Amino acid sequence: MTTRADVAKLAGVSESTVSYVLSGKRSISEKTKKRVLEAIKTSGYKSNYAAAALAGGNSKVVTMMISNLFTTPSSRINGALVEGIVDGVSAHGYHGVIWPVSDNDDTDVDSLLKSNFSGGVILMNVKENDQRVQLFNRENIPFVVLGRTQVDFAYNYVDRDFREVEITAISHLVDFGHEHIGVLVSNFGLTSHLKEVASKFKTKLHLIDVPNTPEGGANLSSIIRDKYPKVTAIISFLDAATIGFLEKAHESGLRIPEDLSIIGVNILETQATATLPPLTTVLFDAYEMAKSCGELLVEVMENSKASKPQGRLWTGELKIRATVAKVRDSK
Repeated sequence: MTTRADVAKLAGVSESTVSYVLSGKRSISEKTKKRVLEAIKTSGYKSNYAAAALAGGNSKVVTMMISNLFTTPSSRINGALVEGIVDGVSAHGYHGVIWPVSDNDDTDVDSLLKSNFSGGVILMNVKENDQRVQLFNRENIPFVVLGRTQVDFAYNYVDRDFREVEITAISHLVDFGHEHIGVLVSNFGLTSHLKEVASKFKTKLHLIDVPNTPEGGANLSSIIRDKYPKVTAIISFLDAATIGFLEKAHESGLRIPEDLSIIGVNILETQATATLPPLTTVLFDAYEMAKSCGELLVEVMENSKASKPQGRLWTGELKIRATVAKVRDSK
């Protein structure tokens, strides 16, 4: 089996330099980095993690790296995603395990790599330019991203096509005369593609940031007319907060949809149909999307010679219920 020492010898560098090129933790000149990467490719080097998986033993185990699983218990989406992944891999004889991610991503990743724990990884809750994706790619570890990140190479991912989702939601609201639309999120800003969609439909977006809890939504219902007087409709990317908002809206003197329309774009259908009034949504089948992610990882693990990374995007059709109406008269 090829080792890092073999790669270092072939590239004419130290083992530590090979480690730094793989981890990205230190700046290495482009010339040296190129020499090391060529040596890795020539030698067929795989990390201890990947080599152990390919040799058998633990190769029937896949790891889900996920954050916020236990810190946001009010959201049911993470649970549906985990369930979908587990069912997606178990159908092919694999077992899925959760690897919780703390605030220290480096430590979590290092521990996973040293453990030789499983044959592949599904990265969840990814960040912009997520360094874990960079590292797993360099280490030749089979992985699939549930979501997307910005890196300079192609990789396997499964995600929602949020631009199409946003077009579906905003165009429906525009058809009912809404021009000022609130965007309900938690610790997140307005994305560039959402701004582009809003510009296309000549609408004004208002960022509404609240905790994704029933309490966060309930509190919003009592202040929204004072704090966001121009907003006549909301696109919500939250599930628990939306439920809390709808439950308390009537007590706050807010009529849905007469005073305010709302579309959920990131909520399970079982949740949407249980609200009063039933929530109009852009369908989000979190379970099936995650199941597809698990199945894709199995493909990657069992076909290491796959020539081209895959990107699978899920949209969802508009499901009209009872929370959208013609814009209220501002007079």
